[in-house]
Amino acid sequence: MQSTMSSVASLTRASAVPRVRVARRTKSPPCAVVCRAGPSEGSQLDRDASSSSETSSWKKALASSLAVAIVAPLVNLGPAAMPAAAMYNKDLDVPINDPAQALAVVFGVQDSIKNVQEQLVDWKDSCPAPVFPCDLSQALTKTSTRVSGPLARSLPTLSDAYGADPYAVQDIIQSVTTTEAMLKANNARVKVNFDDPVEYLDLVTRSINDLLNDLSPDAVEAGRKRYDSCDLSVPPEAAGELECRLARAVSSGARSGGIS
Repeated sequence: MQSTMSSVASLTRASAVPRVRVARRTKSPPCAVVCRAGPSEGSQLDRDASSSSETSSWKKALASSLAVAIVAPLVNLGPAAMPAAAMYNKDLDVPINDPAQALAVVFGVQDSIKNVQEQLVDWKDSCPAPVFPCDLSQALTKTSTRVSGPLARSLPTLSDAYGADPYAVQDIIQSVTTTEAMLKANNARVKVNFDDPVEYLDLVTRSINDLLNDLSPDAVEAGRKRYDSCDLSVPPEAAGELECRLARAVSSGARSGGIS
């Protein structure tokens, strides 16, 4: 038992994205990343080139940190989790470059969060201690593959295209990573707790809503229309755009082992 708890603690430390408590910027990357302290020297061309290079490095660092946060919780789930990971966490290092699709994916993530929360609430009655006669891995794999993976591909694009606050993005990923650590502990039967993950997923939803409120209403509406246009009559395991696969998975009540 002590070994298992140590493993969970280690996972949390390894996968967590550090939270930086600073004043939020609304439409630009953090000055610590793209600006230089004090007077600068050289031509305007040199300064522009330096700023562009540092901004590019910031974007790569953000995408890398998101990918690490997503992959770690899947490590000890075994072969059963891999079909789900392959479908939804494919190409984590390749952002969804279409801003409208990135927003549609975020809406799919929000519905996926509700689905996980409903399952956790149901388990409070249908999956009692001390045996917990249910597949507790479902909540973890759904969160890792339907929430973390899609967010890793879509949130950096929102920062790039619409100036979404990168610190808000980090806060969202931090909350998701913390939730995954709780669900991993549940799956290992270390200390089963259905309430705290629900609360953290509420925090993720509120943070996403705050981020969306800072974006252009027209852009958000375009993303919502794209998501709402998904044909839910198509089988959830069928090929398609990520946002529509998410919508179909939730609508059909699909388990994470097959299509997640």
